[in-house]
Amino acid sequence: MKLGILAAFLVPHRHFTGYGMANLSLSIESTERYSVDSQFRQDINLLRGIAIVSVVFYHFAAQLLPGGFAAVDVFFVISGFLMTKIIAGGLEAQTFSLLRFYTARCKRIIPALLALCLLLPLLMWFWLPALEFRRLGNYISYAILFISNIKLNKDAGGYFATSSHENWLLHTWSLSVEWQFYLALPLLLMALHLVRKRISMMFSLMLLAICSFIGCVIYASAGNLSSLFYLMPFRAWEMLCGGLVWFISQRYTFSRARARLSALVGYLIIAASVVLITPDGAWPGYLTLFPVLGTMLVIASNYQPLAESIDRHCRWIGLSSYSVYLWHWPIAVFIVYADRQHDALWITSGIALSFLLGWLSWVLIEQPANKSLSRLSAPAFWLVMLATVSGCYIFGNLVKYQTLVNSPNPLVNQIANEAENKNRAADPKTSLSYYGTGALAAVIVGDSHAEATATALATAAQGHGSVMGMTWSGCPNLSDAHVDKNEGCYKFNKSLAARLADIPSTTPVVIVNRLGHYAESHLVHFDDKNIVGIQYLHTYAESMISMACALNQHHKVYLVRPVPEMNVNVPRYLSHALMMGKQPQDVSIQEAEYRKKTEFIWQAQDRAVNQCGVKVIDPSRWLCTDGRCMGSKNLQPLYFDDNHLSETGNRVLVPMFKEIFR
Repeated sequence: MKLGILAAFLVPHRHFTGYGMANLSLSIESTERYSVDSQFRQDINLLRGIAIVSVVFYHFAAQLLPGGFAAVDVFFVISGFLMTKIIAGGLEAQTFSLLRFYTARCKRIIPALLALCLLLPLLMWFWLPALEFRRLGNYISYAILFISNIKLNKDAGGYFATSSHENWLLHTWSLSVEWQFYLALPLLLMALHLVRKRISMMFSLMLLAICSFIGCVIYASAGNLSSLFYLMPFRAWEMLCGGLVWFISQRYTFSRARARLSALVGYLIIAASVVLITPDGAWPGYLTLFPVLGTMLVIASNYQPLAESIDRHCRWIGLSSYSVYLWHWPIAVFIVYADRQHDALWITSGIALSFLLGWLSWVLIEQPANKSLSRLSAPAFWLVMLATVSGCYIFGNLVKYQTLVNSPNPLVNQIANEAENKNRAADPKTSLSYYGTGALAAVIVGDSHAEATATALATAAQGHGSVMGMTWSGCPNLSDAHVDKNEGCYKFNKSLAARLADIPSTTPVVIVNRLGHYAESHLVHFDDKNIVGIQYLHTYAESMISMACALNQHHKVYLVRPVPEMNVNVPRYLSHALMMGKQPQDVSIQEAEYRKKTEFIWQAQDRAVNQCGVKVIDPSRWLCTDGRCMGSKNLQPLYFDDNHLSETGNRVLVPMFKEIFR
């Protein structure tokens, strides 16, 4: 999981030397005052260091710290504490300025982010395939406007999906969440300050935090895990908890003994969180209370001796944690491209390089930029901000819309482009698609595999008429079955008979499904949700046969055997191997492996043949040769991912579908 970025980092008001990398003449005072405190909080800086180390290790070696992603919540709590201190403290002292608040946030966040957004595409101009380069430009536009979390929430897969590991700017989601919080928090506190004699600011924040957390619970139960993870309203309670710590600290003071105990317990809770929590289930959720509570205890204790002995030796880690965060993720993505995410040497080097680049960014970008921007007048500062952010946004869109086109290796580009060489004819509103001209010659029914192969059937039907598609992605054609997280599937299957009733009975119906996937992953449930094991597979097979036979009563039904599935994303695997200077072999799997994996589906289809006379056609006759099922031929991908045929692969199946019209 990628973590949030701290918008306000505390920096000491005194020189420090002799402490690790801090010994390299790094005097913070000699550059600029960053701190909102009159005294450097070593405990907060140590928390930042613990959080960034946890996140980096999680992204490079998750097996070492499986809960390292929980450090995002540590950062959110710290951020809420610091921002509330700046705003509420300033309001009480009558010194708060909304314009100065946003100026400080811009100076702190934008320079390093801008450098990342501009340097990444320049470094990859000759390396990334054009398709992926355009995608990078698209995300640059969202990241620099601090709305990448909204964009990512709309993308398929979610944060933990394997495909997300190759998004160079995935980690900017948390920066967007915090920036959106910064837009709302000062306005909220200013409004509460006006009515402070009648409404308690602290209890108002507490109520809002509770509402935000309840929203998490409700969304988690509804299965909206992507929105839960990415969107600010479901993360706000964590930052509001940090704000509550500031209000509480103004009213209550720990004794030295209780402060020591509180800090120790807090550190232990955080350590247990990053070691024991796993990314299974909803996040944020109930388990998120642990890293949030641990961070609150440490900050509330304000106990420095416990942190001092550690922080003074590695202070630079906390101080440069924002830049480390920005640069570590692209390094992790590069290792995934190289397919070295399990290589100890690459992982170790990646971790070391992350901290080195982060430190250099802090020294060469963050501090000089802050110092230079602080010298500008207010109009000049905002003019510079507008120009740089607008320029970066325009640059991203020029890349996205191919006004600026990079120059990758032509073969790499050709292979990578196969990821987009797919059928896009289906209308998601009607679940219908149309191919060719003339009288209706065939109907193809099924899920995304049917949609992927529809053009092959349409090509085979040329000279006989047109083809209609009735497809619903993620929906196997089963009777009386429900697909988890796909509420429309049940209604779609129930409507098939009525839809086909309007089509002449002489028109064949071809059913294509990724049937094995739903059964293996138990994505389908029946009225009796408690059936498991052999009984579950039996019920699944009967449901499949029932649907096929019901449709076969009025139309000749053809069941297509499962399309062989590869072990890797074919275009991605081949293009990345070439990008890393390798000489890849064609992607394939053993035909025996394919047959063993799909044996259960084959048997059910054969039972349907015997039971009601449906026909079965087998794509493996065309996709498998010499005992191997091919994912590519002569480095030309036949799939646009690991299981869907591309338009290139579809051409291989045209002879198979022609048999229907004979």
